[in-house]
Amino acid sequence: MGTPADHLPKPVSEDAINTLLVAVGLPKANKIVSPKVTAQYHSIYMISLPPYDKSSVTELVLRVSGHHLPHIKTVNEVGVMSWVAKNTTIPIPAVVAYDSSAENAIAHEYTLLSRAEGTTLSDIYQTLSEDQTRLILDQVIDFLAQLHSHEWSAIGGLNLKDNGDVELGQVLDETFWQLPDIEKLWPEGETVASLNIGGPYSTYVEYISAQIRKYIQLIQIHEKLAFMREVIPRLEAFLTALPKHSDELNNVKLQLAHKDLHFANMLYDNTSNKITAVLDWEFSGVVPFTKWNPRRSFLWNGRDNEESANEKQRFLELFNQRCKDRGLDILEGAAYSSPLQESMQKVADFLRAIVEVAPRDQRKDLVPNWRATVLENIARFDS
Repeated sequence: MGTPADHLPKPVSEDAINTLLVAVGLPKANKIVSPKVTAQYHSIYMISLPPYDKSSVTELVLRVSGHHLPHIKTVNEVGVMSWVAKNTTIPIPAVVAYDSSAENAIAHEYTLLSRAEGTTLSDIYQTLSEDQTRLILDQVIDFLAQLHSHEWSAIGGLNLKDNGDVELGQVLDETFWQLPDIEKLWPEGETVASLNIGGPYSTYVEYISAQIRKYIQLIQIHEKLAFMREVIPRLEAFLTALPKHSDELNNVKLQLAHKDLHFANMLYDNTSNKITAVLDWEFSGVVPFTKWNPRRSFLWNGRDNEESANEKQRFLELFNQRCKDRGLDILEGAAYSSPLQESMQKVADFLRAIVEVAPRDQRKDLVPNWRATVLENIARFDS
């Protein structure tokens, strides 16, 4: 069905962008450039403004969102970035303005951010010396330590309130059913809200239970998931069993996670040896610590080639060694606390995979094994 990048907004005119700038209290741009970069969920415009006051930010990035996940993605990104800016020293762009609706001059959701200096780490990581690599990993360790130092009461995304405070909100993930595929694959009337979970959820069991209930609903709706309907009684029994083991299953830290912390999402200044910005917080959120790195992208070099997996493993080993040298265990608590907890997550993960690919007619060779894995792990909850 393609990728999110296939559904990016059409080019926005300079006149529309200037109208937007004026509407948010900024001067018209001296220069607007749309760089040739690949982004999955937004188009990018680099904007240069004339100086307009002593503290003015004159170099901006306008991110124009597609209609993949209306409202919730923009709200989550701004909420997370606002919390990070207020509660950590992690370098991120400043949010200058945003709109989570399309009721504006460019007719799209957008975020207008300050432009951070630096070069994308994925472009230059092969040129780094051992000392530079160590300094970069130390900074990543410090960033994670700050994120992990805060305790959270529930699982979900973050919302920025009118008074400037941040509160827990709906869960958001890239695996959500998004509008382009909903329109092509699901019956008329289904929406982003009807096909995905909500939140926040106060415990791990509540979070997993919400996923299983949603997947049951989708199995009942979509004809290409009809082969899973005979499994529904087992799934319902699984839901009944989960609260009986709640003490064991809920034994997990809740952490704010970027979830996609790789070198293509970090800017770096070679002169100061500093990471100057961590980018793309749109799918971040508070998660069970076991799911802090759901796509296993941590320290990926941002390149799709045969060496990328080996390079990621190399950097992960260096990261772990640097943590050991500093007497830190940044990932303490990220492992499952019991085999039963891992089985609970496997039921949700493999069921999600089935519900994700079957309506698309994908991975037909793998689905039977995934179904068997779901049933195998459900059986561990049979009394």
